[in-house]
Amino acid sequence: MKLKLLPWLTLPLTATLLFSTSFKINPNNPPTGRTGAPGETTCKASGCHEGGSFNGVVEISGVPDTVMANQTYTITLANTSDAVRAGFQMTVLNNANQKTGTLTAGTGCSIGNAGGRQYVRQSTPRTLSNGGTSWTFTWQAPETVVADSIHFYFVTLCANGNGQRTGDNDLVSKKSVVLLTPLSSSSNPLSQSAIQLYPNPIRSSLSIDFPGNGAFKVCNKNGQTMLKETIFNRKTIDVSKLESGLYFVIFELEGKTVSKTFIKD
Repeated sequence: MKLKLLPWLTLPLTATLLFSTSFKINPNNPPTGRTGAPGETTCKASGCHEGGSFNGVVEISGVPDTVMANQTYTITLANTSDAVRAGFQMTVLNNANQKTGTLTAGTGCSIGNAGGRQYVRQSTPRTLSNGGTSWTFTWQAPETVVADSIHFYFVTLCANGNGQRTGDNDLVSKKSVVLLTPLSSSSNPLSQSAIQLYPNPIRSSLSIDFPGNGAFKVCNKNGQTMLKETIFNRKTIDVSKLESGLYFVIFELEGKTVSKTFIKD
């Protein structure tokens, strides 16, 4: 007797076959929640990909140690390893493990949202060339953040390119930065008015009056730290080698920060 599949059974079966086929692609647009962030696994830990022994590093560039509120940063995530193929996923959280800032996909990337978190990941896996590959996308810093700290959790999958989930392993990393947001004197032991920078604008020597003993750093408009110093009441620093533009002087005391600006001619 010849069996026939009823029409209403055909679509689910076809969908199942398509899903099974696409699920084996290695690695292609992974599910969210695989960054190794608090409460998350990775592709390897979830039993999705396993058995590999590739060596290498995953790292991001384009994010300084101090980021500016609302500033948009172009981030490159790079896999440097002895793998054949690679994919990635990243999320950005605050100290309360909540979504922080806004990610925007670049070429070969996609954005996913789940559990109140946002993820950027590969939409197209990459074949390594000369031991490396990378993806570029953007992230906009928030206006404020819990305890001023921001954490980038990211992972890359090192794959052998056999089209299966065997013979692969992951590389996991994290980068933490500080968000620069000027604080009011009412919530800060430092007072804006008590700190003086002069002259402003300036060409060579910047004088600083500071009410006590503390530390400060000078950052450019992209949040990159140009120099760090300690201070007791008053100090003069040489800024003649800095390029012309706007700079932030960030003072720290008792876990709080306050910032002042100056312009280098």
